[in-house]
Amino acid sequence: MRILITGVHGQVGHALMNELTDHELIGLTRQDFDLTKPDQIKSVIDFHQPDLIINPAAYTKVDQAENEPELAFQINRDAPKVIAEKAREYTIPFIHFSTDYVFDGEKEDAYKENDITNPLGVYGQSKLEGEEAIRRVGGFFYIFRTSWVYSNIGHNFYLTMKNLSQEKSVLRVVGDQYATPTSNAFIAGQIKSIIPQLSINNVGIYHLVPEGFCSWHDFARTIFKKTNPEFDLQHLIKIKTLDYPTKANRPKNSRLLNEKIKHIFMLKFDNWQLELDRIIDEA
Repeated sequence: MRILITGVHGQVGHALMNELTDHELIGLTRQDFDLTKPDQIKSVIDFHQPDLIINPAAYTKVDQAENEPELAFQINRDAPKVIAEKAREYTIPFIHFSTDYVFDGEKEDAYKENDITNPLGVYGQSKLEGEEAIRRVGGFFYIFRTSWVYSNIGHNFYLTMKNLSQEKSVLRVVGDQYATPTSNAFIAGQIKSIIPQLSINNVGIYHLVPEGFCSWHDFARTIFKKTNPEFDLQHLIKIKTLDYPTKANRPKNSRLLNEKIKHIFMLKFDNWQLELDRIIDEA
């Protein structure tokens, strides 16, 4: 299968290129496939004639999006719409990734795919409108929402905490926001299992996260225990969201229920701690 993958220098794109080696891969960077240029998007897809398009590329700077909403919406809403239209034109499947930040975090339990969305900031709103644009186009589409993505490359919470534990003796981390840390390797591995099962009968939105959940503080604590056991955990101080103001608001509970994707694609997931071990081992 000829698979076109966007954003291959990003966390998920990089992992997909490593995982899907049984296929003929067309890996595209921002220069090859600029999501702010609709005509380039169309011409690149026309040139390569793929059998499947996977789009992990996105605008992901949550706070910066508040200052440049136009760019966030270009990349997260308008570009996916153009890709979806080309996928429909060629009658091929289109896999797109979205986020837990489409929810406001007010629900006490984990969110189901059909729960009411209510993003708190520009980033979440732009991703939600991207979902809605793809759904309006229709065709052979899959939207996988995930949360707290991390890996051994790029900028992410795991690497930041791992490095800070070597540099700082005292760290303060938010302890009242909850979701599921999700590694790029987990995402790519599950997509590999899902691809052979793609069918017009199972299109739609799915929540793609491992088992379990935690707070940012819990995540940091686990990272320190596994990567720097000499760090004194009494100096990892739990703070509230109100103590760490940011430009964009974050949902306090953005746990995603993953039962639908496991049932439809016959998948079995490990917990997030085991997935973290795998990332640590591959470093």
